[in-house]
Amino acid sequence: MGLSAEIIEVEEACDRHPNLDILCDRLQAVMHGRAAEELLAHRESIPDRAGVAALPAWTWLRPLINVGRKDKAFGTGESLLMPIRNDWDTPMVVLVTESGLPVTYRSRGMGHTMAGQSRVVCRAGGSPVAMVKDVPSLSAMVFVGTAPRAQVIRSLEAIASAGKEALWEVLQSLEPKLRKELYKAHAYVSHEIAETSGAFQPMLDEISIDEIQDFMMFGDDKKPGSVFRLIELCLAPECFLRVDPLKYMSKHLRRDAETQIRRKIGDPHIGPKIREIARNLPDGNRDLARIVSEYRKVYPKDRLSINRAEAAMTVSPDAMARATVLMPETMDFSRGRGQ
Repeated sequence: MGLSAEIIEVEEACDRHPNLDILCDRLQAVMHGRAAEELLAHRESIPDRAGVAALPAWTWLRPLINVGRKDKAFGTGESLLMPIRNDWDTPMVVLVTESGLPVTYRSRGMGHTMAGQSRVVCRAGGSPVAMVKDVPSLSAMVFVGTAPRAQVIRSLEAIASAGKEALWEVLQSLEPKLRKELYKAHAYVSHEIAETSGAFQPMLDEISIDEIQDFMMFGDDKKPGSVFRLIELCLAPECFLRVDPLKYMSKHLRRDAETQIRRKIGDPHIGPKIREIARNLPDGNRDLARIVSEYRKVYPKDRLSINRAEAAMTVSPDAMARATVLMPETMDFSRGRGQ
């Protein structure tokens, strides 16, 4: 962001998981930007002279839980640092005057639970903007200089602008991941339905998949897209207690992609369970009333109706999809479908 800073010394960034490092840096910029916008919304309260301290969203440590191969460096197998989310008792961007400011944090994730406190202290001649790189030790202090009110406002505007830019960078980075998950989900749904219909064929064509992708990315007039909602979830302190951000995002995209594909073809969300019951009927008699009766024995709380059972048993490909061939690299029919 072009802002100078006082830096708390930590382990080298090259020890971090590289993709997570990029993603977490962008998410942190979004958080800082939101906090700066909140201060600017009440700019009449900004002191005549102050410093700006941006507190870190992450502490990077080696995980205490099993994260598979993700914490091993490619080629060397050396252990990598993983992000632990920090939750502060103050906004993540704070204004500091001559009296200083105490700050308290709690860090949880990857098997770690930590808490501590420090103090942001004004120091003559220091940079008026401190972008703190990691939570300080219990005895450490964060030093920041001061600047006139107009300069403080410009600094906050720069942080807010960088946050907006980072939001679009996160969004753009998720687009190819979403496309991949849509292809996988499409192949899986097509195969799952074919197990009942007996004829494998794609349910949607490329245009329909494009429409789903656009809706998931950008939403419509009524609500934002699921990718925007995913990013908002990732800003919450409790989001990554048991899973790293990349895995969390992948699972979210995978689930939503399948949901949107089923919605597009008119398949009820319990459609797979309905068809499984139908396939397992011993005499092959797939009368709707019988399917509903057997389903209710297994899943009584779902309250399956004849109409939903019929929708699940008659779901068919989009007219334009009948001539579409699925890409070979997307023919992954396993329910796990990767990480």
